[in-house]
Amino acid sequence: MELNHLKQLWSNENIAETPEISTEKQNEIHLPLEKIRKNMRQEFYWTAVIFVLIILFFLLVDMHFFKFKVYIITLVATMMLITSFYFFKFFQLYKNISTINLNTWDALKDLKYQFKLNEQYYLAFYIAFAPFVVCEMLLVFDYTPPLKEITGLRFILTFLATCIGTLGALYFFGKFWFQRYYGKYFNQIYKIIDELK
Repeated sequence: MELNHLKQLWSNENIAETPEISTEKQNEIHLPLEKIRKNMRQEFYWTAVIFVLIILFFLLVDMHFFKFKVYIITLVATMMLITSFYFFKFFQLYKNISTINLNTWDALKDLKYQFKLNEQYYLAFYIAFAPFVVCEMLLVFDYTPPLKEITGLRFILTFLATCIGTLGALYFFGKFWFQRYYGKYFNQIYKIIDELK
């Protein structure tokens, strides 16, 4: 008896289809998506060029400290590996943006989720550089003659201030960069999606 009642309720329930998104709203979303894709391409190419130039610089410039040169090249190569991992993640978003179907509400929710996830990846990308910054500061302090002479409490304070200042600059630069090249477009898309609710 209970089963028949449930079947009747189920058949009487009006199941709505996934709501369609108007062409006008799809076009509104398309423009920021294209800007995001363009910025992702540019960032990838510029990062690759910068890494190549850094490695060429350290390979071609004659330095008095061979160990310093080896340490720096090793650090830069390791940074390239970390960067490759994050660019792989960004490439997945890039690919999804080009293939996403913007005519359903579920697709827009998925897009919003992907943006939130990649925003976290971007933040983690900059956090991943903190150990490299500290290692580079150690090398600079160990191989730069004027800094090598600093000892005791003065060394500790100078080293900590330099590391904190550099990490702080990296953090603010990362936030600025993300907001300028991605965040404002993400926010435009979030606003459109929120209007459609």
